[in-house]
Amino acid sequence: MVKGFLFDVYGTVCDWHKPMTEAIESYAASKGITVDAPEFARQWRATYALETARRGSSHQPFIPLATLTLEALKVLANVRLSMELTDEEAERLNGVWRQLGPWPDTVEGLSALRLIAPCATCSNGSYADMAPLAEYLGIEWDAILGSEASGFYKPHPQTYLRSVEALEIKPSECVMVAAHQKDLVHARSHGLLTAFIKRPDEFGGRGMGEELEPTSDWDFVVSSLLELAESAQMSV
Repeated sequence: MVKGFLFDVYGTVCDWHKPMTEAIESYAASKGITVDAPEFARQWRATYALETARRGSSHQPFIPLATLTLEALKVLANVRLSMELTDEEAERLNGVWRQLGPWPDTVEGLSALRLIAPCATCSNGSYADMAPLAEYLGIEWDAILGSEASGFYKPHPQTYLRSVEALEIKPSECVMVAAHQKDLVHARSHGLLTAFIKRPDEFGGRGMGEELEPTSDWDFVVSSLLELAESAQMSV
């Protein structure tokens, strides 16, 4: 019986690639420089994601995600643009993580799911990231959980287990929703139900890293949050 939903956010609930690409293109144009903005965006995400995974796997304590994305941005700017961003420029570009775009089904789908059971984040983003992002997306969460609340980045077990505990339900009553199946592998290993949602445009084009087919027998396999709500309704 489903009594709660936990969500990965970046890529699952919102489109990070398009807003990031546009921000990078705008910055490059203002400087009169040429950059492969779509690829820069993908590398920016990949760079910080490697660091969060390393920290989660090595049990290192949480530090704000904005710190890691800022560090990754500065390194990439130096390597790919051969330039050093000013602190103001870096902070302004880094702010795009709080101004991402919803997928077409996000607002209506999340509203439908909240009628079924509480919905909370289980993201590597901190409260300072998730709260303004939710407002920008036009969505509401019943709780903002995940890495900051647990003290560890995913895939640390406590990221999932403490998030479930905060909802005051059992892991077997909680669905982890993600477009990234490694996230679901870890969630399932700790007893959670799993929902794989296909986001074919997450990386800005086919063949760029998106996951289109399930790699396991997840409890739910859907193409939108509305579809998940319809399927989950039968499990309540």
